[in-house]
Amino acid sequence: MIKVVNVKNREEGNRKAHGILKKLVDTNTLLALSGGTSPDYKKMIVEPGDILPGAICVVDERFGKPFNKNSNELLLKNQGIKDFADKKCIESHKILKGKDFLETAKVYKKEIEDLFKKFKKKVGVMGIGTNLHTAGIFPYSVAAKSPNFVEAEIVEDTFPKRITLTLKALGEFTNFIIMMFGPSKETHLKMMLDEKENDMQKYPAIFYRKSFAKSYLITDVNLK
Repeated sequence: MIKVVNVKNREEGNRKAHGILKKLVDTNTLLALSGGTSPDYKKMIVEPGDILPGAICVVDERFGKPFNKNSNELLLKNQGIKDFADKKCIESHKILKGKDFLETAKVYKKEIEDLFKKFKKKVGVMGIGTNLHTAGIFPYSVAAKSPNFVEAEIVEDTFPKRITLTLKALGEFTNFIIMMFGPSKETHLKMMLDEKENDMQKYPAIFYRKSFAKSYLITDVNLK
């Protein structure tokens, strides 16, 4: 179930995301954050200072050393999420811990299983990439059909080694905020919302349209 929220640009979109999070998130909520260019967590979470979940986790990661230059965790750190969580005494869970690829996924899988048991409410801030992948869930990937909550996988991408929540994990969420900005997203957005497209293995982001979770799609793309 998706509600489309139209905005003028990315800046307004991040303000809208803050307002929605303010209504959805409390201390009984697990807040899962993704990387990418659409979210501006400094504007959305850090500067307002009033989004206070019970815990924060990372949706997916490009494998490497902790806080490597291409990592989502470095992006979150640079936007102030780590310091914000520490200051507000919010527990935070990152993926990269200096272990090898498969061990990293194994450890994070256990963390996510524990977090899912602890928090009934789960809210994700998500993006949609090329070929309609979301998080690190790519078309026809293991993560698209896995029985686990977390998978380590090598995909066809500029950053091939991924550790990600799976579609099964996303199925545990109560709400999503999906952010898509810029004309390059128009084709992907139309495909995701097309009722004739229903293959989540081919286009993983279709999950949001078919999910029981209520999703808020924030976009500056005019579909009319």
